[in-house]
Amino acid sequence: MYDVLIIGAGFAGLTLAYQLRKKSSDLRIAIVHDSSFPLDDISDKVGESFNEIGAVYFDQMLGLKEFMKERYPRKLGMRFFKINESSYQEMGYNNFTPNHAFHFERGKLENDLFDLVKDKVDFYLNHKYLDFETVDGEKHVHVLDRNDKSSRTLKAHWLVDAAGLKKLLARKFDLTHRLPLNHSSVWFRVGGGVNVDDFLPLTSDNPFTTENRSWSSIHLEGVGYWVWILRLSENVTSVGIIFDENMYEFQDLATWEKTKLWLRDNVRVLMDYLDEEQFPIMDFRILRRFATQSDYWVSDERWALVGDAYGIWDPYYSNGFDLIGMQNTILTELILAERAGQEIHQRIQGANRFISDVMRGFAATFTDFYSRKDRWYYICSKYNVDMAVYFPILATIVHNSLESMFVDEDPVFRDRVLFYLEEGGGIYFQLIHLLASDEFKNNGVDGYDYMPLNADTYHAFVPEMDIPYHEKERVFPILEKNCNLLWCVFHYLKSGRNYMDFIKNGAYFAITEQTDPERYRDNPDQLEADLFHSA
Repeated sequence: MYDVLIIGAGFAGLTLAYQLRKKSSDLRIAIVHDSSFPLDDISDKVGESFNEIGAVYFDQMLGLKEFMKERYPRKLGMRFFKINESSYQEMGYNNFTPNHAFHFERGKLENDLFDLVKDKVDFYLNHKYLDFETVDGEKHVHVLDRNDKSSRTLKAHWLVDAAGLKKLLARKFDLTHRLPLNHSSVWFRVGGGVNVDDFLPLTSDNPFTTENRSWSSIHLEGVGYWVWILRLSENVTSVGIIFDENMYEFQDLATWEKTKLWLRDNVRVLMDYLDEEQFPIMDFRILRRFATQSDYWVSDERWALVGDAYGIWDPYYSNGFDLIGMQNTILTELILAERAGQEIHQRIQGANRFISDVMRGFAATFTDFYSRKDRWYYICSKYNVDMAVYFPILATIVHNSLESMFVDEDPVFRDRVLFYLEEGGGIYFQLIHLLASDEFKNNGVDGYDYMPLNADTYHAFVPEMDIPYHEKERVFPILEKNCNLLWCVFHYLKSGRNYMDFIKNGAYFAITEQTDPERYRDNPDQLEADLFHSA
């Protein structure tokens, strides 16, 4: 009898097993996986970079920051380019943000995670999950040994589907549905270090001084698509295209030869560079119309769906790893509380509400986004609006409240955190609506060709990290201040002024819990007088 049986030994399943054993070393855990280890360093999976919330998860929840630093290149934030006829526009960081995010070869990372847990977990490798039923309150899980074709039944108290897009449990219970995005992806890995400085060299008027531009998550932006470039190591780079099938025909990118032609037509400077360097092409992969979501992710019947087994919107911000970190952290608290004999029904309701709210935010982020990227100022504004809720609201909660929210069955603290999550989300929805409006489209603001972002802004958004449980109420003034911040952004954007000036002049740093955003409704001059200073 196992306390927890996990289906799938990928990123989600291995990190969940590690987190559970880190919190309670006597838990009996099994992982059923339909293949074996070690994997090739370059696996067939997409997802080779995580952002700040993924970084918080690896550092604060798993304690693996130093482990990652020893093995993988640190990521210099996100970097955006819009390539024009004879020039380009750029937005990104000169310095690393406080959290340690990384690029990684996916197979290598999962091999390393397997090594961390292989002596603490019972693995059933080359075993295929078939089905389960509940007998006397326990899960009877039926699996097939792929080696000798024999079947066996494993018993567990909790069952977790971490097997990705197979969606084994969501299909069993008819929970999954397609999302209204027709986004698809093709990607390939090249045997060499793609260096953005070689095909988008720094110009004399470009303020970016870093020698690490190529170690950012590179976005080459276009209407209806974007191209990622991720340096996974000195000798391997991942290149991929996410495109909207409402604007581009899938068949035009369905093979490597067709993708080369598409890149030559749409991002010629990149394809010319790859041809000149003659990097070997290591693989070519396709993932079509991947956006799906389930109705809920954790059940009173003690089963759960984590990561892609639950849902995925779009990889633009690498939010899949964020989702896994949040779900694994919540699920760990639920499993341990229930094992201690505590009632967890209200906590499960809160868990489903929290993740549903997060996914509703992703819906606002990605719906009708790709078709609007013809204007550089829109791209810059959209990224910074997205980050003005991602860092100040979501990252603040993950840093300081996520575990504390599910320690108690009493919902008072949890509901108050959810109030701020939903309050921030409500302001964000209004911001997204404003960015999509003709009012914004026709406001005549051009922005700046080069937009350096301040890595220290993270401290303005998240001034405290890892607030202890017994002082958990300290998070509320931070969330109140950050809701004020979102309203200030809204009023400034609504005024038709240049949002990049708001950022460049350090307004984020001047906003406090006592700031009254209503003071700035229809009054951008007053906002500038009160909040602008040299950043």
